[in-house]
Amino acid sequence: MCGIAGGIGGNTRNFLEHNLHLLKKRGPDNQGSIRLKNGLTLGATRLAMTDPHPRSNQPMTDRNSNAIVFNGEIYNFEEIKKKLTLKSVNFSTKSDTEVILNSLVYDGIESIKYMEGMFAFGFYDNRVNNLILGRDYLGKKPLFYSKGKDFLIFSSQMNVLKNYLENLTICNESLSTYLRLGYLVNPLTMYQEIKSVQPGEIIEFDLSSLNIVRQSKYVPYVITNPRNISISEALEKSIKERVIGHSKFALSLSGGIDSTIIALQAKKFGLNFQAYSMAWGTTDKARYNEDSLKAQATAKRMDFPFQLVEMEDTKNLSSQISKFVAAMGEPNSNPSGVSMLQLYSRIAQDGNRLVLTGDGADEVFAGYNRYSKIEKTEKFPNFENEFTLKILNSFLCESKFISNFLYAMQPKFSINSWYRWHQVISKRYLSRFFEEYVEDNFVIDNQDILNVMKTNKVSNIMYKDLKFWLAMESNVKLDRVSMNYSIEARSPFLSETLIGVGLRDMSTSGFKILNKINLVRNYPEIARNNFNQIKMGFVSPLGFWLRNNSDLIVESINYIKKNFNFNERELDRLVSSPAKHDYSNFRFLWSLIILAKWHESEKS
Repeated sequence: MCGIAGGIGGNTRNFLEHNLHLLKKRGPDNQGSIRLKNGLTLGATRLAMTDPHPRSNQPMTDRNSNAIVFNGEIYNFEEIKKKLTLKSVNFSTKSDTEVILNSLVYDGIESIKYMEGMFAFGFYDNRVNNLILGRDYLGKKPLFYSKGKDFLIFSSQMNVLKNYLENLTICNESLSTYLRLGYLVNPLTMYQEIKSVQPGEIIEFDLSSLNIVRQSKYVPYVITNPRNISISEALEKSIKERVIGHSKFALSLSGGIDSTIIALQAKKFGLNFQAYSMAWGTTDKARYNEDSLKAQATAKRMDFPFQLVEMEDTKNLSSQISKFVAAMGEPNSNPSGVSMLQLYSRIAQDGNRLVLTGDGADEVFAGYNRYSKIEKTEKFPNFENEFTLKILNSFLCESKFISNFLYAMQPKFSINSWYRWHQVISKRYLSRFFEEYVEDNFVIDNQDILNVMKTNKVSNIMYKDLKFWLAMESNVKLDRVSMNYSIEARSPFLSETLIGVGLRDMSTSGFKILNKINLVRNYPEIARNNFNQIKMGFVSPLGFWLRNNSDLIVESINYIKKNFNFNERELDRLVSSPAKHDYSNFRFLWSLIILAKWHESEKS
């Protein structure tokens, strides 16, 4: 893993050379930069995971003055390297960085769709004086950029660009999206002047004019052309790829099927690992600790090391939120993020640099309960006519009972049907709450949807979960929290090979075999040993936190009143919702607390 940055024009050279330390958490092992003849400066900080020798430090150049800064891991780099060797390409390191550099030089941008892993990179093509920015298909690694009349700058972290730019302006569209979803949707960021490379996007800049000359998307080859192997074979391969070369690793164990299967395989392979799970000793409801108890029982039954990590006392919640927003660099209102911060802090204290997680299985094997509910609406009529839809959407209201029926009758590809499962608060409410509310402008063109996922309503919602929720919320949160402690988090279920194989098997049944049954069928010992238990997921005791932090609520809402143009009557009503046990408003109130903390940190 690495932190990467680069820039040309506008004094970016001096700025980057003196500010690479901002990326140190992403790369504590080495720091370096180069100046190219055309004025482009590239810099990187390195967390040495593959070929941890100085020869693989970055930035990396070849003999023809092509150069790359690369953040990530290419798990099939040895396979790609063999093919390049057949073309008489010589290698001087054992790193994946040199492989991706030569792939781009010899096979061009098209080679990216054959790379399996997580990555963000800046590649300088000396032959045409172009800079190419690219990001992996599921947004596992971040990449931001800003372009002015006389400069272009990019980095793994938002704070690098923020420190370079002046007079940043909050983007109302992004603020609106955050209020509705609790996170941001690329390419927008909270600032108008900064953009994010989208998951699976390639952007090519002409460095003579600084204009974008190419902007395209890719889909990994093994997703659209799945290999003729089983789910278990694909997962076993994925786990091995993610731990090779490491003498030990940590496992985030939730107590559910996904992480339990990883533990099962790790034991089978004789790998050295320790599992970790979260507990909330001060919560007022026992259900929040059910998952950690299941995890503890799983570790005991399978006989591997296990640590239960206690969340800090609720009286320290304010400082924990501050640490979380600092790690994220942008607002994110998923309360699990605050708990994850505590978990990864403990994992780092124990000397771990690598963590495996169970992320991604729900989106590929239909594990979420919402998919079963969506399947029940397959026979509902779908209104495609624009006029009819306008009338239909005008009846969407605060009543969940009525709105659920109306959402079920949206067109199969409609983003509105997806919103029903993900929005923190409704668009109708937000239009009253925020006078400058801007309706989300992001869409997925039907041509962009994987052909295998055009089957029915379930597969379409699964696709949007994969491209929005997983890529822009879950993976973002996992990356920012883990890298805050210089830990690389890897998710075997997010293997492109496994996704392709999993979706192949899901499509065979028309996406009607839900609840991860296809996955469990490949691991009969999971069902046989009663591991197949429904879990809450990585949740946090939000109601308890709010009810015991009235001062934090009042301070946050008062700050919001002073700094944002929101409806004050609604803000006053939200303050009292925890005391009244008004659960319907808890997530939105929490979103405002996070927003206040983030905005305050940006001004400091």
